[in-house]
Amino acid sequence: MRMNPYAVLVSLALLLAASDTPLRANDSTASLDAGGLRLTFNPDIEMESERLFLSRNEVRVAYRFHNKSSRDIGTLVAFPLPVMEIGETGNYALDGRDPVDIMGFAVTVDGKPVKPSVEVKATRFGVDVTAVLQRHAIPVTMLPGRGESASELNDRLNDLPDDARRELERHGVIDWHSSFGAQNKPLANVHWNAHIAYYWFQTFPARRTIEVTHRYRPVPRQFFFTKTDLESAEMRQGYCMDPGFVRGAQARLQKASLDVLAGTELKYVLTTAGNWLGPIGRFELTVDKGSPDVLVSFCGEGVRRTGPTTFTLAKDKFSPDADLRVLFLAPMPQ
Repeated sequence: MRMNPYAVLVSLALLLAASDTPLRANDSTASLDAGGLRLTFNPDIEMESERLFLSRNEVRVAYRFHNKSSRDIGTLVAFPLPVMEIGETGNYALDGRDPVDIMGFAVTVDGKPVKPSVEVKATRFGVDVTAVLQRHAIPVTMLPGRGESASELNDRLNDLPDDARRELERHGVIDWHSSFGAQNKPLANVHWNAHIAYYWFQTFPARRTIEVTHRYRPVPRQFFFTKTDLESAEMRQGYCMDPGFVRGAQARLQKASLDVLAGTELKYVLTTAGNWLGPIGRFELTVDKGSPDVLVSFCGEGVRRTGPTTFTLAKDKFSPDADLRVLFLAPMPQ
């Protein structure tokens, strides 16, 4: 298996049970690609090392940063998530997650916990509409808060008074133009982008190295993986499927009910390392597939199998020019 450096969930079993139509390979959920820390470029701070752990359920990263200068450097450190499309095109399965801290993002500096701030805002056509949503108690991520279920939130939007509807429609964030609701009652259709960023102010002491870690629960894309996907040149090249992976996938597809496997694509943004001085001194990646029954494929040179479910890549003076893209294949849930 080669590796080329490239970091929610709909219940597939429920989808199968609820549908009599043929499966399509593009039945999938959206993902939130996440990655490294960012700061304003500073020529005195270098990344001595990065240890990255990726699995379908958790991402962990440990950095060692060195301040080469003779003065302390304070700067804003940020971890922005990709834009979430709230509406028909954005299908994120985030049930049970915090409506603001959807990743459960945790940070330590030299082993001590740091409480990051979280900025959450909504935009429509590039205009900030956060205050408009807040006036009507509409969560930017469309995740209900305590004491309210998702169905109750939707019912509340469907029953908003006329003055609230007019304001929301004027800003283009909700319309009630569909006509397929219960008893032909129009349903609320939401349309905006959600922007989430974790951040804190960090001091890098003069001529010292500090270790910064973070961990979070990823939001990968999940989809139906079929024989068509396995035969796709784009899929094979994009995940660098080697002959062993292809044979394993073929065997599992032949045994699988309806000839389909549960595919998970996990992306991680590595190129933010360019925000720091020079290459990463030492880069170590571990990918854990979680179970011997799961197949995994990703691109790169020098990947070693280090355990029943783990694969490792290590490089010195690493300057990533692309991001990480990992494919997991598992049996369909029973």
